[in-house]
Amino acid sequence: MKYKNYIFDLYGTLIDIHTDENNMALWLFMVDYLKGHFGTITTAEKLKEDYLRICAEETGKLAARNGSKYPEIKIEWVWHRLIGSDCSDSEMRALCIAFREKSREKFACYKNVHKVLSEIKSQGCHIYLLSNAQRLFTEKELDDAGLTEYFDDIFISSDMGIKKPDASFIDSLMKKHGLEKSETVMVGNEIIADIGSAIAAGIDGIYLNTYHHTPEELDADLTACGYDNSNIELTIIDDGDDCFKSII
Repeated sequence: MKYKNYIFDLYGTLIDIHTDENNMALWLFMVDYLKGHFGTITTAEKLKEDYLRICAEETGKLAARNGSKYPEIKIEWVWHRLIGSDCSDSEMRALCIAFREKSREKFACYKNVHKVLSEIKSQGCHIYLLSNAQRLFTEKELDDAGLTEYFDDIFISSDMGIKKPDASFIDSLMKKHGLEKSETVMVGNEIIADIGSAIAAGIDGIYLNTYHHTPEELDADLTACGYDNSNIELTIIDDGDDCFKSII
């Protein structure tokens, strides 16, 4: 195989997912959940408003602390404030999973994901995950999708306090595992976040056009993330619903 190390994005790359946090049915569900589990009294409209406000507040505070242009909070910080009472780690995990699963409208691996990952592993290559995600959402989704076993290591942005395309995020993975740039590729479905991370790390990139962006949109994003001034090799795969088959 051309590369020894494959760094994968998750959502939109390995997992086809759609969530809707604007659906008021979600917030009505969470009102009942909070009341039943913690005695917290609120309304769906206020809960949604407070959730968005606290997310913004916590993001601003984190950015001030770590100086990143791309801060990533832990969602449990928000829910602790919304609950307004003591909450154990297991209770928080259950709450976050309930919220996430209620918000989901689509959840499935893309076609041929397991086949391709198995082939990569069978060739003695390493597979890593670099995902802009929340640990309390993503751990179970990886298990539910049957993907956890493929990864040599999993890097989730909420653990790091930063997210792609902050160069420190991918650099931390590269340094931890001593990855050689010439042997490593970043695979993802977002130009700014994923290919931008590849550019920052000086490694090649594979872009999967799973969301069917137009050539004009891709060109604009490539320009925005500095691709024209980079030396990386970029492969763009646009094979409809089965982008993944062309990785290897």
